[in-house]
Amino acid sequence: MAAGCGVVLTGERGAGRSRLLSVALGHVDGSQVWLAPFDLDGLPDEHVVVGIDDAETLTSECAARLHHLATAGRVSVVAAVHEGVWVPEGISRLWLDGLAERVEVRPFGHEQIAEVLRARLGGEVDTEAVRDLGMLTAGNAMLLRELTEHAVAEGSLRREGGTWRFHGLFCADGRIADVVRVRLGRLTGAEAELIDLVALAGTLCLDTLPGFEEAAEALNRRGVLTVTSGLHVRFAFPLFDEVVAAAVPELTARRLHAKLAVAGQAEPPPPVRTLRPVRESRPLTCAAEPYALTTREREVATHAANDLTSKEIAELLVLSVRTVENHLQRAYHKLGITRRADLGAALAGAAPPAAAVPRQPRGTAS
Repeated sequence: MAAGCGVVLTGERGAGRSRLLSVALGHVDGSQVWLAPFDLDGLPDEHVVVGIDDAETLTSECAARLHHLATAGRVSVVAAVHEGVWVPEGISRLWLDGLAERVEVRPFGHEQIAEVLRARLGGEVDTEAVRDLGMLTAGNAMLLRELTEHAVAEGSLRREGGTWRFHGLFCADGRIADVVRVRLGRLTGAEAELIDLVALAGTLCLDTLPGFEEAAEALNRRGVLTVTSGLHVRFAFPLFDEVVAAAVPELTARRLHAKLAVAGQAEPPPPVRTLRPVRESRPLTCAAEPYALTTREREVATHAANDLTSKEIAELLVLSVRTVENHLQRAYHKLGITRRADLGAALAGAAPPAAAVPRQPRGTAS
C-alpha cells in the first residue's frame, strides 16, 4: 500500500472481510481515512489510505472519483465488498487496472477450523467436534465464532479429559437465533414457509412441492439456500436447520410435516408416539444427495433404531420431543429412508464413525 497499490477483499457474508479490513488498516503507517464521515474534497495533499467497508454501497460518482485519485497516486484503496453483488465500476476497475489486488476471503477448511477452535478454547479439540462445528457453519467465520460462543455458554461444547468435545446443540435460541434471523433477512410469506419446510425436511425437492420456485430462487440468490442437484434445495449452512426448526410452532410443524408426507418427502407426524408402519419401505420420491449426519442426529437416530420412542429419547438427552422429531426427520432425508424401522440398516450402511453406545431410557413412555 505504501507503493500505491490497494486491496479489495471479496467474500460471502460472515466470511471475515470486515475483520480483515480492520486488521489491515491497523497496520498501515501514516494517515487513514474512513468512509464515514467521508469527504473526498477534504483529503490531505500527502498520500493516504482510504478504508471502505461494504464498498458496493458507494455511489457511482464517489467510486469513479476514488478510482481517479488512485490513478493519480493520491490514495490507496483498501475495501471490502460482498461476493456476487453489483459493484460500482470505479471499485471494480481498481483491480482490473492494477491499482488494487483482489483477494477472495474463502470459508475455513478443516485445518483452519481446528486452529481457530484451539486458539479460542485454549486446548485440544476433538476431531468430531471440529467436523461437526465446521459442517454446521460451512466454515463461515462469523457463524463459527457465534456457534462456538453459544455452545460453550450452554455446555454442549465442553472440556472432557483435557479435550474439548461437542455434544450437539441443546438449544438453538438466544443470540445464535438472532444471528440466523439477521442472515435470513426479511422474508416474504412464501419464503418463510419454504425455509420452515427445508428445516423440517433437511433436503427438499421442489418438483413435488410446486409454488415455491420464486421463493427458492430469491433465497438461493441471497445465499440462504443451495441447490444440490436438479430442484433439490437445502440450507447453505446446516446450522440454519437447527435454529429454524426449533422456532417452528408445534401446530405449524405438524401441518408442514403432513404437507411433506403428501409430497412423499416425510413420514406423517405421529399423533402421540411413533408407530412402525406395516407398509414396505420405499426410497424417497425425490431423494437428493445426502450429507453427513451431525453427532446429535446420529445419536438420536441410534436410539430410535434401538426402539426408544421420541419421548424416551427426549428425556434421555434432555431435549424437547419436537427437537428429537426434527433431528429424526433430517436423518431420514440424509439417509434416504422414510421410517424408523429402516434406521438400523441405514446407519450400518452409512459406515459412520464409531457410534455412541446405546443408553437405556430413564423410564417408560406414557
